[in-house]
Amino acid sequence: MTTQSRFTANERETLADQVIDGARTIREVADECEVPRQTVQNWVKSRREKRGIPTPRPGSGPSTPERMAARLEKLERAKAEAEARAAKAEARSASLEALVARQRAAVAALKETLRLYVDPEGFGDGVTPA
Repeated sequence: MTTQSRFTANERETLADQVIDGARTIREVADECEVPRQTVQNWVKSRREKRGIPTPRPGSGPSTPERMAARLEKLERAKAEAEARAAKAEARSASLEALVARQRAAVAALKETLRLYVDPEGFGDGVTPA
């Protein structure tokens, strides 16, 4: 009995290619897709066979310094992206604060106008506007 996959064959191949090319780890893909790591490993294994890429022997991957360098580079990229998003959010916040200030000034002017229409006696020289 087979079950319907949440991912198309194309999506599985794309995700497996990202792992094979080193852009993402099996854990990252599994966590994002909310599937077991073994499932992603199966996708990668199948994709390697389809592309004719030999499966590396256990322990033959990048050395620890290489993995750490890659991880550090990835963290630095993520930090730069987060800082860019924060700067954009701060600029948007400043823009919205300026807009709120202008709207408050407009509301205050409208309240004063309404007050004058409701109480024409407080209009200065006592002359009722026409």
